[in-house]
Amino acid sequence: MEAREVTPEDIKNSFPPRDILEKWQKGEDADWPPLDDDDDDPSGYNRMPQLRFSLGDQVECRVGPDPIKGWAGGVVTQLWYREANWPPGSYAPYKIRLNDGRDIFAPGDLEQVIRLASPTESE
Repeated sequence: MEAREVTPEDIKNSFPPRDILEKWQKGEDADWPPLDDDDDDPSGYNRMPQLRFSLGDQVECRVGPDPIKGWAGGVVTQLWYREANWPPGSYAPYKIRLNDGRDIFAPGDLEQVIRLASPTESE
């Protein structure tokens, strides 16, 4: 997404609120997005926010700077993906196998990053 495409509503819906940002600025821990406590789930996996897509969904992912041509089709292959070298508790919402065979991850569950594939893209 280019800067001129961002609306105040996009910012409000995508960024943590002021109190979380202030905690981070002070070096304090603050979960974002907030997760409910669940003693039955010590891993925290079941406390992850609800995602828009499921395994096997046909999607388009932003893979380049062009807002029109910078998208590639693929399929969701994993939810809450993480790599071994990422800090504890860090996840990407989706791992995607692109139609060209590459595996990528979506760093956020945002329409500007990953969207439902158009009918022509998924065929």
